[in-house]
Amino acid sequence: MNSLTADILDKAKMAKSIAITTHINPDGDGFCAALALQRILLGLGQNSVIYTDDDDLTRYAFLMDTCDVRTYDADLGVTPDLLFILDCNSYDRLGERAGLVEAASTTVLLDHHMVENNAITADLSLIEPAYVSVGAIIYVLFKPQIFALSASDRLYIGDCLYTTILNDTNNYANANTNKAVYTLAADLCELGIKPHVLYKEYFMNHSAEEMRYVGETLATIELHFGRKLLTMFSSLEVMQRNNLNPDSVMNITRWVQGVNGLDAIMYLREDAPGLFKLSLRSVVLDVNKIAARYGGGGHRQASGCTLTGNREEIMAMLMKDFEAAITEYEQSKN
Repeated sequence: MNSLTADILDKAKMAKSIAITTHINPDGDGFCAALALQRILLGLGQNSVIYTDDDDLTRYAFLMDTCDVRTYDADLGVTPDLLFILDCNSYDRLGERAGLVEAASTTVLLDHHMVENNAITADLSLIEPAYVSVGAIIYVLFKPQIFALSASDRLYIGDCLYTTILNDTNNYANANTNKAVYTLAADLCELGIKPHVLYKEYFMNHSAEEMRYVGETLATIELHFGRKLLTMFSSLEVMQRNNLNPDSVMNITRWVQGVNGLDAIMYLREDAPGLFKLSLRSVVLDVNKIAARYGGGGHRQASGCTLTGNREEIMAMLMKDFEAAITEYEQSKN
């Protein structure tokens, strides 16, 4: 780890231009880790630009006062000396920003997901699913540099990194919460963060329209296979009627993770005609296997992908996958 940190810092000091990016539909881990890394680099005297698509990032407004975030445009010919890719290891999850990898002189990849399809080739990389978030990797790699910064910079970085934990543990409710997670949270408290404030800023920051959208989605709940699988669906019409951008809505699976007796949760969201985002959650099944089958990925207990086609056909296909997975799990218990 120390060797990797030294190599990254050497590359950063030499770079005349630095870009940072994360996966499509950035979440509270990849995007907030990017914000933290940008401030660390600034403390080292290096400016950088965070590139996203034309995403709705208002959920992160409480962390974005001084950051440099821009919408990526391939026509601008961005050619960074150094590119950081966070929370993603597949070209498929970069979208058009995959062009940044080809244009960059050096690419550094930091991720905590299982290696996915169409893996990104990087000059320096750390892919370790044992870490709760890519924010945790940033902290471990650059802890001395973080603590050498001013109090205000340390606090800002702590706020960003704590948000990555909130996101990927669902406020400590997920199975990836362990001693290491709490130890990291305690370290971040030393930087001056206020966990209760960050929880409110991140998890209690919903518009009335979003809450209505959540309610309408929860009303679609169906149970299958002896109440082992819960499914939900959000239609494009409901999204448009509530005047929402799909990227602005926090993953609705968190609202049903308390339903008892489930083996898995499947949430399908229609983002455009014939285009669907699939989110899968389970404590006992390897849902990453299902997502990977369709070009997606993530973690064993939380994964997803994007699907195109007819909704009824997609649902029928996924139901077969879950029937097989649940049957296999039940047989393994005997």
